[in-house]
Amino acid sequence: MHLSRRLRAIADMIPKDKVVVDIGCDHALLDIYLTQNQTNNCIACDVRSSVLEIAKKNIVNAGLEQKISLIQSDGVEKVEVPKGAIAVIAGMGTSTILSILDNPKVTLFSELIIQTNNNWAFFRKNMFKKGFQLMEEQTICDKNKYYVLMKWIKGRSFYNKKQCLLGPILMQKEESIPYYRHLLEQYQLINSKIPKQHVIEKYQMRKKINWLKKELKK
Repeated sequence: MHLSRRLRAIADMIPKDKVVVDIGCDHALLDIYLTQNQTNNCIACDVRSSVLEIAKKNIVNAGLEQKISLIQSDGVEKVEVPKGAIAVIAGMGTSTILSILDNPKVTLFSELIIQTNNNWAFFRKNMFKKGFQLMEEQTICDKNKYYVLMKWIKGRSFYNKKQCLLGPILMQKEESIPYYRHLLEQYQLINSKIPKQHVIEKYQMRKKINWLKKELKK
């Protein structure tokens, strides 16, 4: 099965033979790949019945209806989470993901693999406040769009404002440079559109720009 670069990168972050709960599974392509190639046991769930119908067809076509469970659920609300399972939450916004993570069942997962579409700094800040520690993060460029993938476990951590913005692990990787260049261009464009009278907003944006410039000079 062909996966996008984004989904393949997510798959590569998941250990073999583990139970995976794919929250917001879309068409279950990741679950099919994991079952076929990494002998993972997958529980695919989504809140949308129309999406699950397509997922079911894909699973049946792959001959995996006995191996992949499909559940209609808002987050993990209706999921019996196996202790030690790995959660995958990808392709959603930060506010949606954080609301899913408010469910007490989340503490049963051994790892959380997250790909949020926006507000990465806000997300990282909230995760360490919720009692999670960042173990891995990477960037993937897929069809000219950058994605940030993160792996979290339960544990104490603290990240300052710069680390929350740029990613404490990404800052240690040379391969983050193209992503930072892309981010710098975005912030410079945003800054150019902020009215001069919005002094605080411009100051905050210039601070982010300076952090990025310093990272790119390392």
